[in-house]
Amino acid sequence: MHMNTSGKTTLHSIVPDRATLQQRARRWVIKIGSSLLTQDGQQLDLSAMQNFMQQILRLRAEDIEVVLVSSGSVSAGKCHLGWAQKMTTAEERQAAASVGQSALIHAYENLLAEGGTHCGQILLTRDNFRDRKRLKKTRSAIEMLLRMQMLPIINENDAIADLDNALGNNDHLAALVSNVWHADLMVLLTDQSGLFTADPRARPDAEMITEGMAGDPRYERMAGGSGGTVGTGGMLTKIHAATHAARSGATTLIADGRIPDVLLRLHKGALLGTFLRSGKFDRKLRRDAWTRLQIHHGQQWVIHPVRRVKDEVVSFYSETLPFTAIPIFNGQ
Repeated sequence: MHMNTSGKTTLHSIVPDRATLQQRARRWVIKIGSSLLTQDGQQLDLSAMQNFMQQILRLRAEDIEVVLVSSGSVSAGKCHLGWAQKMTTAEERQAAASVGQSALIHAYENLLAEGGTHCGQILLTRDNFRDRKRLKKTRSAIEMLLRMQMLPIINENDAIADLDNALGNNDHLAALVSNVWHADLMVLLTDQSGLFTADPRARPDAEMITEGMAGDPRYERMAGGSGGTVGTGGMLTKIHAATHAARSGATTLIADGRIPDVLLRLHKGALLGTFLRSGKFDRKLRRDAWTRLQIHHGQQWVIHPVRRVKDEVVSFYSETLPFTAIPIFNGQ
């Protein structure tokens, strides 16, 4: 917190910077796009998958809970079925998804077994998010796997999805999982560096947005139409997903999954990709920094604004309450 030219205290400085939030986030939803998991949209890239699993295992070793939303089943299924041509019917896509999902999970299980752990598969459709009972079952399935030290791997159930219950892309699915599980950070790994002011393939002078607020309408215009050739999630879907994830207080990172050790570097606070803050979380920090009261040993305590925010972030992620307080005796 600092003083402005008029001598009044400003509030923006009491909200932690992005590096701090990245370092202290304890619940990560990580979505990996098809382009990063396959070789040009064909067979699975086992070397790339192994690299991501090693990074996730290192995050877990530092007491970070990770839920993985993984694409790649349709591409893997096409390869296993020997389909080189473009799929023309929904039934063909469903068949490819069914065959490919088995191959995808088999690959993940083998790679995780090398690290002494296992994974659990959760396949979802829009129906799982339409009523409270199914929401609770989805959350409990995730939390049970985490308690068992398993890695939850989530994908859309493309084998049975139709127009009524399909989610459409895994960026949206990752945002919904972030809401249900109350994630701190949603990481969308893609084959792009982040959000640019214009499509960098057409405009070499386009600049990358390093930090902003989820839901900013300008970002939708910037992201329109930009995306890779593999998968269904272009940059616009990632901007929409960030807006949705922010509703439950999750911040979003859109980063290039081809960067060596990208997840580990993000955890250390590296300023990679595009970081989109949650206004809901920021407002909570500002409000609590000024208004929260604590009763301690029969006396009224008010939390010092500067120290309070530092402790608020720690307690938010560690589930402890290391309050630093200034006593106010006799209510004065």
